[in-house]
Amino acid sequence: MSKRSKIVENILEKKHRDYMDYPDKANEYIQERSLEEDEPYELPKRIYRSKVESKDMFGCQMLIFNDAEDAERLVIYLHGGAYVNEIRLPHISFCDKLAKKINACVFTPIYPLAPNHTYEETYEIVEKLYNHLLEMNKPIIIMGDSAGGGLSAAFCEYLAVNDIPQPKNLILISPWVDVSMSGNYDDVEYDPMLGVEGAREMGKAWAGDLDTKDYKVSPLFGEVNNLPKTTTFIGTHEIIYPDVVEFHEKLTDAGVDAELVVGEEMSHVYPLYPMVPEAKEAFNYIVEILLE
Repeated sequence: MSKRSKIVENILEKKHRDYMDYPDKANEYIQERSLEEDEPYELPKRIYRSKVESKDMFGCQMLIFNDAEDAERLVIYLHGGAYVNEIRLPHISFCDKLAKKINACVFTPIYPLAPNHTYEETYEIVEKLYNHLLEMNKPIIIMGDSAGGGLSAAFCEYLAVNDIPQPKNLILISPWVDVSMSGNYDDVEYDPMLGVEGAREMGKAWAGDLDTKDYKVSPLFGEVNNLPKTTTFIGTHEIIYPDVVEFHEKLTDAGVDAELVVGEEMSHVYPLYPMVPEAKEAFNYIVEILLE
């Protein structure tokens, strides 16, 4: 772990939220979020590398980085936030950099969040977006981090179930592949951000009436045989590390072209951290994969 990564990890530990550790506090936080989560997202005022706009598509606010007509590739990026938190600046910066670096049009849905909404509305939006991109006849990449990573994997399983063509690449950054949090996490050394009990409550809110082990919310339990080339990034300082390793092993056992990139002593969604050598290395590797 680099010195900068250690600094970031210390900051994350100091900002650790009790709602990740206790069910009652998690539910209190979820209810607090319900009062503000449907407000329109305001794109930060800053200098962007790509052309960025916010528009309504398929009944959803969509952030679009670059013009689709001029781009060589199309990306759907699904942001993390435990399905209750809004998109954050590191997501915006990552999408902006990626769009510029690989000459892609990146579509980032500001998808409906729990508890006011469940997975169903988001699936409808992402499916309409994906079918729209298929008509452009360009390489498509689906990617996401944390909850958005889990959603990305689950959506590709959904595509397979419904005989819809797969994207060229699936990129998963610390994907939340089991919202039921039913695994064994005792051997995880340390996690400055996440907690089992709080995450479980947020997973229930996202699943709604659905079983939390249904593949549409927990891709760990789905059929993975027809998934596209999949690259997964995970840190060893993540409570979900065992679940992600298990998901990767399931991919390789099914014959999927899959790679697991492990960040030793790295924390949740480390490829998105600003000014961190390990994040820069991960970003450059993602670019390398997508330019192949």
